[in-house]
Amino acid sequence: MKKIMVCCGSSMITSTIAINKLKNAMDDAGIKVQFIQCKFAEVPGKVKIEHPDVIVPTGALKDSLTESVPIVRGTCFVTGVGEQETIKEIVGILKD
Repeated sequence: MKKIMVCCGSSMITSTIAINKLKNAMDDAGIKVQFIQCKFAEVPGKVKIEHPDVIVPTGALKDSLTESVPIVRGTCFVTGVGEQETIKEIVGILKD
């Protein structure tokens, strides 16, 4: 099973929106995933514990916090612009 970490700023609203959209997309792609939801400040600790396959922040996230885990910006899940391209990128990472 693959792990997708979805994170946002101080609340969980935008990450919840992203997770809901990603659930449907991963089901359509036939990829079984576990979602890890957290705040930006929690990313370093969660990366060490959870070992996600990809991190999807709904805003800016410093690469130095992710221990080389691929980052795919998930702002599109809030704005609606570029969702399909982002989903394809995430699917590509998870299928490697």
